[in-house]
Amino acid sequence: MFLVGTASLASASAPVIGMASAQSGATLDNAKVSGNATIFEGSTLQSSGYSRIHLNNGARVDLSAGSKAQLFSNRVALEQGMSEIQSSTGYEIDAKTLRIQPSGATSVARVKVEGDKQVFVTALNSPVNVLNKDGLLVARVNPGLPLSFLPQAGASSSFDNTGCILNKGGAAILVDQTGNQVFEVRGIDMRKAIGNVAHVTGSVDSSATAAGGASSVVKATKAVITKKGGCASQASKLGASTAVAGLGAAAGAGAAAAGGAAAAAGAGAAAAAGGAAAAGAATAAAVGVSTTVLVVGGVAAATAAAVGGAAAAGSFSSSSP
Repeated sequence: MFLVGTASLASASAPVIGMASAQSGATLDNAKVSGNATIFEGSTLQSSGYSRIHLNNGARVDLSAGSKAQLFSNRVALEQGMSEIQSSTGYEIDAKTLRIQPSGATSVARVKVEGDKQVFVTALNSPVNVLNKDGLLVARVNPGLPLSFLPQAGASSSFDNTGCILNKGGAAILVDQTGNQVFEVRGIDMRKAIGNVAHVTGSVDSSATAAGGASSVVKATKAVITKKGGCASQASKLGASTAVAGLGAAAGAGAAAAGGAAAAAGAGAAAAAGGAAAAGAATAAAVGVSTTVLVVGGVAAATAAAVGGAAAAGSFSSSSP
């Protein structure tokens, strides 16, 4: 290791968790480094050029030029720039209030922090999970469909999503069209929406156990049909039904009911969105897209303006794989 400067005493006393290769130079715990450098638990690395970190647990962490991150044995906290990880040990990237986790041992997650809050996530070869600060699954990012995320002010349980409403085992479920997730919908009568695409708003009930193979339970306050039909293929894929038979009225059905397609096309759709939709629209405008994909767990997600493995999150140097 070639050093200019002195590593901090805090770093020197912390456990060694890996080695970094910074051929173009970097700053490690306020010391200039070039070549290989020892990484301690909690070390902060700011890269001048492309840098690669090999951790003792087998995880691989890449940083693009100009990136800054704090490294731990189980995660990397990305403060600025872009990082990429591959790990079979559950290693994750923390960016702002989000936790980004590859779904498998060969999954590669690429994350870019832009501005004060915005985070781009790209799955290079297999799905990547994005969780909010409370550990709630916000979205599952699929290869070829990068998403942009923006944590929202206010409740961390807010929900605003559109998808096919199906009947699975007597439970109403919403199939997220882009986030590749399934939510059980409770709180209002969803029978009129079964078999149709609907816009559902409400909150995520993290204390409830979901049925129908769903990842979580949504306590809906309103559901508006935005498209009649078109859900047969989703039903077949999930072993669900587009028929109402066996689905009972939810508790509190009088609070709101699924609307018709005509109402959804007009002012009814805007009313259904409420505050969450307004926040989502701001997110979409901020990332240069016209449609907000979802708001789950207080985090808005939108389809990134450029689609492709590296397009949404920039690109690493030619030294990276």
